[in-house]
Amino acid sequence: MHFAQPYWLLLILLVPALVTLAVVIPRVRRKQWTAFVAPRLRSRLLLRGNPVPRWVSLAFAQLSLIGLAVTLARPQSDAGIQSEAVLGRNILIALDLSRSMKTPDLKPDRLTQAKALSYELLDALPDDRIGLVGFAGSPYLFAPLTVDHSAVREMISQVDIDWIPTGGSNLAGGLEMAIDTLKKTGTRQNALILLTDGEEHIGRIGDLAADAKAAGIQIITIGFGTAAGDYVPDDSHSDGLFRDRQGERVISHLEPGPLKRVASVTGGRFAVATSGSDIPSMVTQAVKDLDQVELKSRRTRLMIDYFQWALLPSILCLMVAVFSGTRWRGLGHATALLTLALVWTPHRVEAITPISYQQARSALQEGRLEEAKDAFGLLADENPDAHQSFSFRLAQGTAAYRSGDWSTARHAFSEALRSDDSQIRAAAHHGLGNTLFEIGWARLSGGLPYPELPQESDTEDPSGASNGFKKLSDAIIDPPKDDAKGDLIGFEKMAKERLSEWMSEETEPGETSAGSLLFHELLSDWIDSMKHHGASGLDDSEHNRDLTLTYLEKLEEILKQVEDNAQQIQALPMPGEGEPQEGQEGEGDGEPSEDGEGKGKAGDSEGHGDSQEAEGGDQPDGEEQEGPGGDQEDESDQGQDGKNQPKPGETDKQAAERILRENADLQKGALSPGRARFRPPEKDW
Repeated sequence: MHFAQPYWLLLILLVPALVTLAVVIPRVRRKQWTAFVAPRLRSRLLLRGNPVPRWVSLAFAQLSLIGLAVTLARPQSDAGIQSEAVLGRNILIALDLSRSMKTPDLKPDRLTQAKALSYELLDALPDDRIGLVGFAGSPYLFAPLTVDHSAVREMISQVDIDWIPTGGSNLAGGLEMAIDTLKKTGTRQNALILLTDGEEHIGRIGDLAADAKAAGIQIITIGFGTAAGDYVPDDSHSDGLFRDRQGERVISHLEPGPLKRVASVTGGRFAVATSGSDIPSMVTQAVKDLDQVELKSRRTRLMIDYFQWALLPSILCLMVAVFSGTRWRGLGHATALLTLALVWTPHRVEAITPISYQQARSALQEGRLEEAKDAFGLLADENPDAHQSFSFRLAQGTAAYRSGDWSTARHAFSEALRSDDSQIRAAAHHGLGNTLFEIGWARLSGGLPYPELPQESDTEDPSGASNGFKKLSDAIIDPPKDDAKGDLIGFEKMAKERLSEWMSEETEPGETSAGSLLFHELLSDWIDSMKHHGASGLDDSEHNRDLTLTYLEKLEEILKQVEDNAQQIQALPMPGEGEPQEGQEGEGDGEPSEDGEGKGKAGDSEGHGDSQEAEGGDQPDGEEQEGPGGDQEDESDQGQDGKNQPKPGETDKQAAERILRENADLQKGALSPGRARFRPPEKDW
């Protein structure tokens, strides 16, 4: 016998040191008291206790320390060297991990059935080396060939379709990796068990089957699925069904053709996994003719540990040392009174009775919206279950939305979007889309909920004084067009009034007005509302999305009219305003200048003679020109850059915001949960 970690035995050296201290320290203290107290008073002042319990406690503590040191040193004995050498075969399992293996035409799904069959194969082939290869869009060796079937079983139980990052069904890639793995064993006859639904999206399995036959590899193919098939599932969509790149739902069928060809070429067998088939017996019968080889594992030295024989006495000695060295005293009066005070102190009655789900639900159904909103908020905060908490957030958002508390509704629906349940996310997208639309409508209508419109107000100045902004507002607030339908007539009038109010605000150069910020927030809310409705997938959401798009298109049309009318008013001075230019005077017939005569408004000049000094600039005799200057390039020559030039009275920041708004794509939906790292292949299942 020897010790695996003998350096722990050095702790035993502490035993004599501790005993020495236990003897010396009491003597030193006794000498100090002898020098301090007179001999005639020692019997009254000094209380000598019984030293036996102290020495007993010390002795057992030393024994416990010795036992602990021996335990940590790990006494062992050598039981010899054991080597495992058995006869077996090399069998590799190739498991399809593509998305189509989650199809529920086999209950609960194809992948679960394939895993159950793999467990049966491990039990039926106890003496063989077995490995695991998984493949989807690319193959991967999850478990090399080994006699440790428990490790392979553990790996099979953990693998899933998300273990391989690339989608698809690269059956040829899985076969190629499995064949290369079996070739490296150095044995001639090996077996490959292929578990798949047969859908081959990539590859050349015919050439690989011939290569396997030349290498002496027998391929046994097991098909999973039915001829009728079923829809491929996907939890990221609201209806739980997978869609291809064209947005169509995908139905997966069992494809036995490729599997039969591979088995036929390599001399293997083909079977379809059904409830009545005995596939493990078929596989055992198929591989029994393969040559068995001696499978050697690592040589292991067996050691027998005896530390437990020292650990138990060490614990017992420690317990005796603690109890024998403790001076047990009764409870004093103060301690007893304090204990009674703590026990009999009445607890404060909670002022707020806990809210139950039934109470919150009744409040919502009976229209007590404020009470329901607060109750569901408390339930969501206090519930430890994430799924129920998100459900309560959804109910809180519903109550807040009905009561017109848009801020609380927006927060609650946003919290519900964090749920893993696709139905809760779909409802939260729908509620958040409605809330954002209401927030935008409130900004535009002055706080009124949809579909209420503000009452027509008197825009005339009661004092009779001229309104400095009346010219601009009269040009902006035109009567609605005849082709407006339904409530779009009232919406158009309301939008024009609100835009005229926002545009009338004066700001310092380079600053953005508060009205401009409100308008941009309105656009942002309604665009986000469309995105959330698109992500919801519900029928009501589709209707609300189309309605929001209609209002946005109408708002864009109104904004274009407002900008055009505002530019015309800024470009054309009113009668009597501005300084007369050479060759013109006001709006009437002007007196001719020395070299020409002017007539009409600024920018509409007609001259003759040698030269004309007017806003039109230099031009040849007899030519007429309209516009701010004769030397200015025509707008058609500016190309695309002409659209991106700042408009009159517009700052660079406002021009940039306008360009971004004009090029915004309002048709895009909200991003789905998860991350798209690359464009998926054409067949990603």
